[in-house]
Amino acid sequence: MLKNIRFLWVVLVAALLLTACVNDRQPANFVGEEPEEPAETHTLQLQPVDTIPCFDHLREKGVLTAVTNCGEINYNMYNGHPSGFEFELLKDFCDFYDLKLEIVVNDNMDSCFCLLDADEVDIVATGVGLNKRLKQKYFLTNPIFTQKSVLVQRMPRGWGKMSTENEVENQLLRSPLELSRKTVYVTKGLHTADVVEHLSEEIGDTIYVVESDSLSPIDLIRMVNDSLIDYAVVDEYIAKMIAYNMNGLDTKLAVSIEQPIGWLVKRHENDSSLLNAINEWIDDAEQKHLRKIMLRYIKNGRYVSSRREESNRRLSSFDSAIKKTAKQIGWDWRLLAALIYQESRFKVDLESDKGAFGLMQLMPSVMSRYGIDYNSSPQEQLEAGGKLIKYLDKCLKNKVVDSLERVKFVLAAYNAGLGHVYDAQRLAKKFGKAPDVWEDNVDYYILNKSKFLNDTCCKSGYLRGGQTYRFVEEIMDRFYHYQALMD
Repeated sequence: MLKNIRFLWVVLVAALLLTACVNDRQPANFVGEEPEEPAETHTLQLQPVDTIPCFDHLREKGVLTAVTNCGEINYNMYNGHPSGFEFELLKDFCDFYDLKLEIVVNDNMDSCFCLLDADEVDIVATGVGLNKRLKQKYFLTNPIFTQKSVLVQRMPRGWGKMSTENEVENQLLRSPLELSRKTVYVTKGLHTADVVEHLSEEIGDTIYVVESDSLSPIDLIRMVNDSLIDYAVVDEYIAKMIAYNMNGLDTKLAVSIEQPIGWLVKRHENDSSLLNAINEWIDDAEQKHLRKIMLRYIKNGRYVSSRREESNRRLSSFDSAIKKTAKQIGWDWRLLAALIYQESRFKVDLESDKGAFGLMQLMPSVMSRYGIDYNSSPQEQLEAGGKLIKYLDKCLKNKVVDSLERVKFVLAAYNAGLGHVYDAQRLAKKFGKAPDVWEDNVDYYILNKSKFLNDTCCKSGYLRGGQTYRFVEEIMDRFYHYQALMD
């Protein structure tokens, strides 16, 4: 009996040990069974980062968007043509890199910075001087030039009749120390506000500073000239440009050392490609070339008097009549104005060597069709041109449904005739392009129509296509400038 009990005990212990071993082993797979997959693990996958530099993006887009101020200096219209110191610099930069220039106008510096922050513009081109606040947030380009800030003050009353220069000088401020307890106006957001604040600390006395967010440096200069304020601090180059024809102003007192003036671009982490591109252009252009552009504005005596009217949002003396005609044909009046500038530079009695006449350069057969002649008034000329545009638009309406796109086709037809536009559309369709899209489609076949002269699509003969191509491009570019400047 005892032996049986011992035997059962041994069997029980052996069974327990065997069970424990089995539990510790991984289960074997039967022949033909797939091995079990290991438990799924979750690893953080890093998304690919877009490492294309921002300037490469910009060049791929082909357009540089810059914000600047509207006025006699930075950006304006002169005889219907975009002009201005900053505009010329921007155009020079864009030509350097084969970019198109798009201008946004904003006269409030804080708003300019907001546009840059929101990526709505690529550059702030307003003649910006660097200060600590801007340096922390933005990149400032290499200096386009360096400038001092100067005090703008009126010459003493009756100064022209004073017998000696010393008598004049004694009544003017000639030292920064003399600004103590004076009220000085500056434009908010510009470095000139920092200049006056620093100056106040240097002289150890109070200078009362009025920062205006609605008055530009040009406005402040005029207010000094009109005796509305006594003193303003602006950059020297602005003072020279605007005060050139104002004999009653003095701008000799410098209130700062030479400071770098350039453009602002957004500070992207690990990407200074746009900054580098601008700096490369500045270095290539050299200071001599940039100074030459500036001096052309400073030394041009007609500058203030001849450009003031257009900087006050007027393109020509025919604006009212142009607006009336544009309304009749359903066009933006600034587009019609751009066409008129291209055709006649707003000259009412201009006659070409081919017989085209007037503001809209209508041929004699067109003039006869719409009942005008060489003695017709500007309004009658505009109305006749408007009727021609309306006719062309009607002919193209079914071929180009999008009204904004159709404008370019109408302009081409205005210059070359409907037949050549139809030929270019047929060529575009034949060679796999969109016949109702102008850019990079039909415009190519207008430009190169002479190469397809023997093609059965061409029914209207030879065309010097480069002229028509540029005609459309230049009018549209000018229209965009007019849009930026004119309400």
